[in-house]
This record gives sequence, C-alpha cells and structure tokens, in this order.
Amino acid sequence: MRIVYIVPRYHQNMIATMKGWKDHGDSLCLITQYCGSVEDHSWVEPIVIGYSWISRFISWIYANTSGKRNPYAKNLNLKYGIPPVHKLAGIFRNFHPDLVILRERSLYTIGCFLICRRMHLRVILYNQSPLWAEPGEFKDDISHRIVRRLTPRYRLTTSHQKGICIDGKIRERYAYFTPFVMGPACAPENKKYFQNGHINIMETGKYEKRKNHFMMVNVFEKLLPDYPEARLTIVGEAADRFQREYFDRLSEYISDHHLEEVIVLKKNLSRAEMGKEYQKADIFVLPSTGEPASVSIAEAMAYSIPVIGGTDNGTADYISDGITGAVFKDKDEKDLFDKMKAMLEDRTVIMNMGKAAYQDILDRFQFKDYYATICQIMSDQDRGV
Repeated sequence: MRIVYIVPRYHQNMIATMKGWKDHGDSLCLITQYCGSVEDHSWVEPIVIGYSWISRFISWIYANTSGKRNPYAKNLNLKYGIPPVHKLAGIFRNFHPDLVILRERSLYTIGCFLICRRMHLRVILYNQSPLWAEPGEFKDDISHRIVRRLTPRYRLTTSHQKGICIDGKIRERYAYFTPFVMGPACAPENKKYFQNGHINIMETGKYEKRKNHFMMVNVFEKLLPDYPEARLTIVGEAADRFQREYFDRLSEYISDHHLEEVIVLKKNLSRAEMGKEYQKADIFVLPSTGEPASVSIAEAMAYSIPVIGGTDNGTADYISDGITGAVFKDKDEKDLFDKMKAMLEDRTVIMNMGKAAYQDILDRFQFKDYYATICQIMSDQDRGV
C-alpha cells in the first residue's frame, strides 16, 4: 500500500510503526506541520508543509501580544491552524495514496479531510481519545456533531481506556484500538540490572507541572532512608522558556534538599541517549497526570523494565498490575510511595516483572497487530459496518 500520515510532528511514538510499514514493503509519505527539536528520521524523512499564510500571520500576532505570558501560545496553530491547501493537494496527486491517516480533530484535520474527500481518498482518523470512556466524556452536542461530520468517521486509537477499570464505560462506535507498536529493545537475559550496586529508577516527562516531577522527588526522598542504594534519574524536555524555568526550580529544590548525589536531571536527550538511560534503569516510573496515552510505558517494557504509572493515563492498562508493574491512583503521593516501596523491597520481583514486561511487548505490541487493525478498519469501511 501507499500510506500518507498527516501529523503535527514526527513523534517518537511513531518510529516503530514507520519501521513496520517499511519492513512490510509499503510506501510511506509523512507530512508534518512542524519539526520537533529532537527527532529520528531513520525510517522516513517528513515533509514539513506547515500552515497557510493566514494561520502563520495570526499565530505571530498572538505570540507577540497577549500570548507572551502563555506557555502554550506556540500551540495555537495545532488547534486552529489551516493547512496550505495547494501544497497538500499537490503531494496527494504525486504520491497517489491508498490510505491517508489524519491526526486529531482540529481545523487542520478538517481542511485535510475535505481535500481528501474531494479527491476520493480513503481516510482514517488517529487520535488518543480512549476506546472506552465514561458516559459523560462522550460529547454529543451540536458543535461536536459538526466536528465529527467534518472529520473521518472511522478512528484508530492507542488508548484503550483511562485507568484500569472498564466497568460502566461505553465504547465509541467506529473506534478501534491497537496499542503502540514497540520493537523489543533489550531482552531480560541481556539486561544488566542493578548497575554499580544501585537500584536505578528512571522517570521521564517534559519539565512542566502536570508531569509531577516534584511529587516524584518527594516520594523518592521519603524512600531513601530505607533504600539508600536507590538512585533516581529524571529525563525530560526543556525546549522553551517555561520548561527551562521549571527545570531550574526543580534543580534548586533538589539542591536545597541535598539530593544531588542521588538524583540526576537530564534534558533534551536524543533517541540514542534515551536508549542508554533505559539500558541502565531497573524501575520506570511515570507520575504524570492528564496523559492522553504515554508511549514511554511501552518503551520501558521493551527494555525489560517493570513500570509504575498513574491512573490518569490512556496507557495505564498497558501495565498488568502485579505482573509487569503497578498502577497508582493519580496524584496520590502515598499510593505512589506504597507501590514504589513494594517493588524496591525485592530485587527478584523487579527482574521477574521486567521479564514479563518484555514478553508482553513481544505478545501484544508488534506491527502485525497494528496492521491487522488497519486492515479491519478498511474492510469495515468497504462494507459500511
């Protein structure tokens, strides 16, 4: 097949999927709105087409006026930007795609979808809204109905649900779930656990409030008297002024609490550098809240690492509680403390959970499963199911 993806940027959670298409023998065209500060173009080189001139003009005005104090001012075009119509149509005419996959429901996606419909191209929407959601989470007012009519009906999601309990939730019609594609990275027999005699804990997330880095440091500090061999590495992005300010505050906090010898902060690492951090880690913790669907859980599992994550995450149920890791209540510091303590108490448990996590990647997170879901959606489209 000839596949076109249109996404805001080439996120690392797409890399294994792009490799899967290439290995399968398909042709790829990846179109993005912008290029991120850290990207790996080993499998596909994105075509950065940006936005229409009017979107760029409005965004520039906002960013330089009332948006100066808004850390998310730069994201205005992600929600309200409009694609450059002629440039996009030209790419479609030259590439002749069999399938176009659009990211999120936004004005940009609406513009792309209308072009696809005019050119009679098959389209699927990909976003991270859960397959199963609470009844009140599914919006059915007039504005949401209009948006759904102006975007693809059939939707692919990497989020099965928020949390780990499906009771009382409803499934959205025309939505299909498949987990992130994740290639195995380090088998348990090749994993060097407890390097330098330490239990090495890794945490990732942009340096911003919702990632709950301060909560993580607080919990680690409370655990340290009982587990002096524990070490914590926090890795995140500090790409703009707001993130750098958060990074500085966190660094100062660690210094004030005399934790510099046991907590290391790292920022803006490349994919290869991230791989080295995963290689060293024995336990992975994701304390953040408001996560649509974090790929880092699957990444850690691919390195034979047990995972601890919070319930306010669309990939929380990637974790088999008690088998490949543990799930704590969102923003509940005591529950996070208890889950980390239980894991730190037994190194054999850490290794056994890491082995189970790696096997889970092999069993459930491969491209063949993603491809089968894509084929199922296309078949259902043809049959009008």
